[in-house]
Amino acid sequence: MTRTTDVVVEAFEAAGVETVFGFPCEQMDPYYASLAESDLRHVLARSEASAALMADGYARAARTLGVVDGVSGPGAAYIGAGLSEAAGASSPVLALTGGNDRATRGNGVIQDADNEAVLAPWTATTADPESPTRAVDAVQRAIRTATATVPAPAHVNLSEDVLGGDVDAETGEGSDVDADAGGGDSADAASFLRGDVDGSYPRERPEPSADAVVDVLDLLAGAERPVVVAGEGVVRADAMDALSRFARTADVPVVTSMNGKGAVAETEPYAVGVVGRWGFCRVANDALADADLVLGVGTRFGELTSVGWTLVPDDAPLVHVDLDPEWLGRNYEPAVGIRADLRATLDALADAVDADAPAGADARAARVDSLAADREAWREEHRDDLTSDRSPVQPQRVVHELNERIPAEGVLVSATSFPGFFSGAFYETEESGLRYLQARGSDGINAALPQALGVQAARPDAPVVVLSGDGGIGYHVADLETAAREDLPVTVVVTNNESLGSSKMSQMATHSVDQSTDFQPGVDYAQVARGFGCEGERIEDAERVGPAIEDAIASEAPTLLDVQVDAFAAPPLLV
Repeated sequence: MTRTTDVVVEAFEAAGVETVFGFPCEQMDPYYASLAESDLRHVLARSEASAALMADGYARAARTLGVVDGVSGPGAAYIGAGLSEAAGASSPVLALTGGNDRATRGNGVIQDADNEAVLAPWTATTADPESPTRAVDAVQRAIRTATATVPAPAHVNLSEDVLGGDVDAETGEGSDVDADAGGGDSADAASFLRGDVDGSYPRERPEPSADAVVDVLDLLAGAERPVVVAGEGVVRADAMDALSRFARTADVPVVTSMNGKGAVAETEPYAVGVVGRWGFCRVANDALADADLVLGVGTRFGELTSVGWTLVPDDAPLVHVDLDPEWLGRNYEPAVGIRADLRATLDALADAVDADAPAGADARAARVDSLAADREAWREEHRDDLTSDRSPVQPQRVVHELNERIPAEGVLVSATSFPGFFSGAFYETEESGLRYLQARGSDGINAALPQALGVQAARPDAPVVVLSGDGGIGYHVADLETAAREDLPVTVVVTNNESLGSSKMSQMATHSVDQSTDFQPGVDYAQVARGFGCEGERIEDAERVGPAIEDAIASEAPTLLDVQVDAFAAPPLLV
């Protein structure tokens, strides 16, 4: 006989998971006992919501399954708040909830809830197995569903009677045995695992049809002003090198969505910048608006990226490549729609272009050079703000210093809203890959700190920096204690304008009011950080920002920098 929970834990290990996140509860004691006997690291977060966001950051940075666990009822609800980001961003996070004994459900037992119903909106699959054997099957099926094609969150509810049971290797049947009674040899757990338990993604890379590649090349041959719109799907598919090769070979400029940053190194001449309504580069918007061929790869052409579906020219043919059938062609009807792996498709296109350079290549090469010069001129227009010594500190200066101080292999995890608008426009990734992350799956301002802790757990040797406003940091500020306890040396930069800056600007612009957007003046987040066991520094002098960031990155301790910024500084945005 083997403990059910031993098999569950070994399934995670077999999937390549090294760290899981959660908030322990009595319902899941057998699971934690199995974790304690395994090689897995369990990170205790300060809420189930932050644990789910940590698992999301981990999944994106480790390129494998993220796992979050928590209690039934309120715990499931909090996990759902965190999973909303993973669901919107196609991130493979498996949620485990503890459930009350099936015999007592609905009789007033504490923390009772229909956990499947709670998490169904955020998951591709959810299960409430009624026996130990079915629990083992459900967990393995959830792992496959989360990672097999388009990544997605999944959920398995494990009731106390199921968790406390054993599975029999010979009969495959489960029995309700008290876990404290010993169960069987945990080494037998491997006999219950399928051979395809793998948490890496993408698991499948379907090739584009040869006809589709020819159709794209035909369109490219007739285009003088083509533009690639690259979304986060490029990073998720590990298709960055393929995109760069296609852009160089075909002389096609690349604009990205906000979370498409990192699809190409933004220091390359063909990288024009973020496109859209918030945190954009004007040159990128102009290039897309002027395009005579649009190639969307791994992008949903959502409202922000397309400026309310007005930026993509109506008379330009559109190519859309995506593995997800739900989003392929959803917002724009493509002239060529390709449901295939992004890396395989971009490699095929680059190979075809290299073999037969399409007409108009010389003109396109000149256009790439022209756009690169325009982008540099656009940055120069903002030079005064990016290097300003004014006090309060300009947020642009903070992003400039992040650009200068974060190593190329580092990761900037930015909050949404004002910090994301500034970083989206002005922060440049020097290398392609997951070098920038923003919670655009949900647009929640709450995600940056816990996401960054998950990234740091996945990449312990990489510098990980959080950029958050004072509004966003308030959601999960207690996880500064998690960072200190778990030796996760993130650098947290808070641009403190003592308000919800984006909401304030919106209210004043639209209705000339300012309702409930201000915080208590003088809140010292650096002191709060020190109270949680981190290093902390309050900064009012612009000249101190850069050296403080550098010192914090070099430190082995989590550090928060509370930067007092201009409350009236406005990022690039279109209302």
